[in-house]
Amino acid sequence: MKITRIILHIVNVPERHWWWSDDVYGQPLHQRAEHGVAEVETDQGLTGLTLVGRFTALDTMRQQFETWLGQDVLQVNLAQGNGPMQSAFEQAVLDLRGQALGVPIWQLLGGRLRDRIPVTQCTGYKTPEHTAEDAQWGWEQGFRAYKMKCITSREQTPEERIRYVTDRVEAIHRVVPDMVVRPDIRWRLEEVWVAQELARRLQGHRMDSLESPIAKGAHGGTFSEWHRLRHTIDLPIGDHVGDAADMLHRFQAEALDYVIVGGASHFETLHRSHLAHSLGLGGWSQTVAYGPGAAMGLHVAACMPHLTQPYDMVGPIAWQHSLVNEEFVLEEGSFLVSDRPGLGYTLDRDGVERYLVERHIFP
Repeated sequence: MKITRIILHIVNVPERHWWWSDDVYGQPLHQRAEHGVAEVETDQGLTGLTLVGRFTALDTMRQQFETWLGQDVLQVNLAQGNGPMQSAFEQAVLDLRGQALGVPIWQLLGGRLRDRIPVTQCTGYKTPEHTAEDAQWGWEQGFRAYKMKCITSREQTPEERIRYVTDRVEAIHRVVPDMVVRPDIRWRLEEVWVAQELARRLQGHRMDSLESPIAKGAHGGTFSEWHRLRHTIDLPIGDHVGDAADMLHRFQAEALDYVIVGGASHFETLHRSHLAHSLGLGGWSQTVAYGPGAAMGLHVAACMPHLTQPYDMVGPIAWQHSLVNEEFVLEEGSFLVSDRPGLGYTLDRDGVERYLVERHIFP
């Protein structure tokens, strides 16, 4: 079953108002980015869907699509990689294989470990008042965990940084006291004593963890400061890990409770999840994508053994349109994983036309 044609739709769907950041903090560039949605057609009449990563240059897409054309999706070895758009290629191939075999993608990734994925309402920077409004809306939609990016260049002193986090947590819990909160601090508290003080002030609140609280390279990269923080506060600590060596280094330093994994490909992400699980580490991963990309994220998350915490999902409800025909079902904080063959989602052509920027056909 060979790839014969690729139709690339470059689209720009507006996000739901204030999903990421409010009018005070402004919408960052990555939330205004165009996305590439590709239909990958074969000589047997099947069409696969994939999403190209944000900020991928059109020339790169052209070059990579030329290498896709003519490939037999039932024979290609995905373990060998396929250039800078490896994850997009994997998704297209797995969607087509799943359709051909009549099985969902999660079956091709080794089998699912769960049929629903607990997720966060993953958001950006807002005032406390707008954070509370957003969290209340999310609770009504079915979210039970709220992940928020915290601390900008406006908050310059340790006290300002601490207050920015605590004010937003307190605002959330005044309106939805049972919402679990995960502040993503992006290493901006810097020092241990600041994170310790933040943890002290958050006592009594429903918290998932502190994500990325202090400088990554504290004490020359030995993670001794991360070790000290972890053993002096009651809140769990999570952080993004790079390759296997980075994960092992942090494990040996007893520096983390949770690891956030990712990779250049979906298989690489799964490999890192398996390594974390073998080390006894829990954690999560993340997806920031329109409908087809969000759907793929759920298939991968269904197979991740170390997924003990809500998955960061900026997807099905973040934008004004998902660009797919099928519904993403959210029940009590979890998205259901599709049992339909392949990706399980088909392109909503009317939606694509509504938000189309440009279209390219290969060859």
